[in-house]
Amino acid sequence: MAGVELRNLNKVFTDAQTKKEVHAVKNLNLEIRDGEFLVLVGPSGCGKTTALRMIAGLEEASSGEIRIGDRLVNDVPPRDRNIAMVFQNYALYPHMSVYDNLAFGLRLRMLPNFFQQLTKMDETRKIKGEIDQRIREAAELLDINALLDRKPKALSGGQRQRVALGRAIVRHPEVFLMDEPLSNLDAKLRVQTRAELIKLHRRLGVTTVYVTHDQVEAMTMGQRIVVMKDGILQQCDTPLKLYHTPANMFVAGFLGTPSMNFIDAQVAKNGSRPLIDTGTFQVHLPEERAQALQEYVGKSVVLGIRPEDIHDKTLTPPSAVDKDNVVRANVDVIEPMGAVSIVYLTSGSQTLLASVDAETKAKEGAPLDIVIDSAAAHVFNKETEQAIV
Repeated sequence: MAGVELRNLNKVFTDAQTKKEVHAVKNLNLEIRDGEFLVLVGPSGCGKTTALRMIAGLEEASSGEIRIGDRLVNDVPPRDRNIAMVFQNYALYPHMSVYDNLAFGLRLRMLPNFFQQLTKMDETRKIKGEIDQRIREAAELLDINALLDRKPKALSGGQRQRVALGRAIVRHPEVFLMDEPLSNLDAKLRVQTRAELIKLHRRLGVTTVYVTHDQVEAMTMGQRIVVMKDGILQQCDTPLKLYHTPANMFVAGFLGTPSMNFIDAQVAKNGSRPLIDTGTFQVHLPEERAQALQEYVGKSVVLGIRPEDIHDKTLTPPSAVDKDNVVRANVDVIEPMGAVSIVYLTSGSQTLLASVDAETKAKEGAPLDIVIDSAAAHVFNKETEQAIV
């Protein structure tokens, strides 16, 4: 096992049609700890897959350093980096059995050429035995023992994904690189497989870099998450810290379903204590949070409120009760989701999305008193979009 370090990593492409330069990854600095499961997440085109391919050696870095363990690997070919990659499309050989798919890479790496095999029978027999042992261990680990004689066309999507994982595991790599490996699976199987991947990582303890555009996958799988946008690292932290203390509006809006509400507002005075005035309603922040807004009094800001921090007044949990933050809104649409209901609200010129208890008595077209949990509210600088509180 080994950690991975990226220092001032850049990748610049030249667009084939326009001949313009595209800066896909910009000054990426990242230290991936030995044995860590780290997720790179962001929208399409943010540079996450390009960064992964540079670690793998499938893309050449324009500048910067890539270190795996203590080795600088910028000029090391992919086969010598001791990494294993799992692709989105499985990349299995259709004419080979599962056993041979698992064995193929090992045979290329470990067995001498045919002439040497004939002259060094004992050594060849020993290597073949080790290959077989690795395959049997991986098959047991992934519960694919019964599939070893099948061809890929006789497997389900989930079974093919396990074979692709097995092919990576048998190599005993220092680092696993996974490029959206679950995106071809249906929703139910995706949930099941990501749980299996987490358990697999705990058993193997191999450093894993996982790329996805799915924020639910990122939140549930990553020990740390790197959020990227336009080739730039926006924030790197644990899932809960990213969720509760986002560095900027992009991170706040990208993580969480439904997405955070953003409302243009202004910081006003309430005696000696600042408050947030949206023009339609006011939000009084707890004193320790309000103090950070003193220098913003009279300035425009953006108020951020997650849907689950907006409550039906009649069902508000005791921790969020605050008579100063009760807002009268009109219910536009209700989406029952089982345990909760997603409610689309309008208050004056402001629109809000709330995730409230399913026991709500809210009715479409009727008014509803809601309570905003001000302790969980966020305030962002309108110009820089960076978090203030």
